[in-house]
Amino acid sequence: MRHRLTYLTLALGLMAGAAQAQVRLVEAGIICPREAEGPVVDAPGTEAGFIRTIQDPVTFDLFDRTVPTMDNISFGFRTALKPGTPTQTVTVVVTHPPMGPRGVERQAWEDVIVTGTESLNLFTFEFDYEKVLGTWTFSIEVDGVPAVSVPFEVTENDGRGRVEQACFQFLS
Repeated sequence: MRHRLTYLTLALGLMAGAAQAQVRLVEAGIICPREAEGPVVDAPGTEAGFIRTIQDPVTFDLFDRTVPTMDNISFGFRTALKPGTPTQTVTVVVTHPPMGPRGVERQAWEDVIVTGTESLNLFTFEFDYEKVLGTWTFSIEVDGVPAVSVPFEVTENDGRGRVEQACFQFLS
């Protein structure tokens, strides 16, 4: 029995290592508030039941992980496959404190990361009920095994000055 457990532990360790070896974090951060645009796709594993796909090339305006609860602010991460890894279907998972009338704490949807490209996954505060304070974690899972994980701290006001400086410096 001990040998079986050793083999099982070793196999699970190799699977986790393989998932981590396939996907890499490119960058994470915040995108200045803007109206959400793009086609909507069904995502039954989310509070809203859909996600919005991003059409235009989008860059992070601030490489920070403290996110104030501002209308239409987006935050998340960009990932890519490591060299030599074939195109992968992955699961994007966002965990956070309870949200909405059902108290959802985990939202997930499928994404395909194509070899030689980058994948951007974001959350945008479009509705007040989404602005829950606390730790939010964005992850990529490959076959149910976490490969990349990035925590953010959503706050009411912390970080607001940095966001305002990065996003609104040219308005005055």
